[in-house]
Amino acid sequence: MTGPSEPSNEELFEANANACGTDKSRYHGYHRFYPLFLAQLNQKEAFTIVEVGYGNGESLLLWRQLFPQAFIVCLDRDVSESGDDYTVIKVDQSDAIALEEAMQAIPQPVHLIIDDGSHHPGHQLSTFSIFFKELLQPKGIYIIEDIETSYWLCGELYGYTMRYGLFNRWSAVEALKLAVDQLNRKFLSSEDRNLLEYSMMLSGLSPESTSLISMMTFAQNCVIINKIIDQDVDYLEGAYPYANFTARQA
Repeated sequence: MTGPSEPSNEELFEANANACGTDKSRYHGYHRFYPLFLAQLNQKEAFTIVEVGYGNGESLLLWRQLFPQAFIVCLDRDVSESGDDYTVIKVDQSDAIALEEAMQAIPQPVHLIIDDGSHHPGHQLSTFSIFFKELLQPKGIYIIEDIETSYWLCGELYGYTMRYGLFNRWSAVEALKLAVDQLNRKFLSSEDRNLLEYSMMLSGLSPESTSLISMMTFAQNCVIINKIIDQDVDYLEGAYPYANFTARQA
């Protein structure tokens, strides 16, 4: 007779997320995607996880359970506290200057950042623009949760009004779609590159930060973004043999 099979990574994530009281699996179903990307963190001896949004600390319990070797930093508008393996920094996500100052208190290396904060599309874009470039290590993982608010036509959450909807150019989803084009900038004409960067800046997304993306995965109600390593640069910026196909015709 064979014994019971080992639970899959997805099942382990789901069980831990539910036991800790988070909504990451029970409501969002993130267990379907996250383990595929987070598995690389199991090989790291010591690192920092940053999560924007603390709430009642359910997610903190989850990350401590999954990655006991990690130090957890949470950023929250209303809470400030510390423990042996975590700290909660009181900072308003809507304040970009405050976010930059808060970075100075976050120990390196940071290999995972999760934005589960205000859910406001503008805040999601500005936080990514700052943290992805300045805080996250190469090959690190950046997750933006709750992108559902980009589709809200009229709503309010945590005191912030959400008026976006499908194809709204100011939504986080539409701006991050531009990042897909930035990821493929090697194949763009110089004119299209300039137009793309201008469009991203208008939407509140930093072209400097998006230029450091190696891979993006859009999943239900989240975006998972990987940061480049040195070996990626030649592929992203190297010569394109068919450049004449993308040039403007006289």
